[in-house]
Amino acid sequence: MSDSDLLVSALGRLALLPLGSRDRSLVLLRLIETATETFDLTGAAVTLVEDGHCEVAGATVDALLELEVTQQDCACGPAVEALRHGDCVAVADLREQSSRWPDYTRAAVARGVSAVAEIPMQLGPTRIGALGLYAPEPREWTATDLSVGALLAGLAAGHLLNDDRLRREQRLTDQLQHALDSRIVVEQAKGVLAGARRTTPEAAYQLIRAHARRRRIGVQEVATAIVQLGLRL
Repeated sequence: MSDSDLLVSALGRLALLPLGSRDRSLVLLRLIETATETFDLTGAAVTLVEDGHCEVAGATVDALLELEVTQQDCACGPAVEALRHGDCVAVADLREQSSRWPDYTRAAVARGVSAVAEIPMQLGPTRIGALGLYAPEPREWTATDLSVGALLAGLAAGHLLNDDRLRREQRLTDQLQHALDSRIVVEQAKGVLAGARRTTPEAAYQLIRAHARRRRIGVQEVATAIVQLGLRL
């Protein structure tokens, strides 16, 4: 397969994901599967940065999941460096890196991994994780390998960042709607109570608030009881 065919095939797999699907697990699964098949690997894994901490989000097989966890536990390894500096870290033969990352190298060799490339998942200045590529034999990672890997990682990062944005917007929308609903029911309760007691809406509100304080409940709860349950103060 030519370099251009490789690029088109790889990107096509992730491009088919609908924007705003809001399914993070689907994005990560597609990324891992696509990377594994595109580069003919032992497998792939993804580490994400969540609230300032690195968490292994998924891997092709358990052995690679354990390997990613190992480098996070010992705070050394190619993914740690890729996330720290924002550059691809490609190693053709891990046995030559035993002094650089002793714990990680031992764990990798024990799991049948000989070569690794860790590629930052980032969109612009925003770095959210790293994509790990694992090969069973020593491998010279080509410029095309790393370029295609970076494009895959960047596309997946875009999906995940878009998902986060949509979630934040939905939370804000829900909060605003809740505030609007609360205001509406309070205004309705003020009207009902003002009419029943022949007083002003402001005086009615003071009665509602005083009742809420005595009962140690929210003003909205008292207002809802007035409007929906017929409570009278």
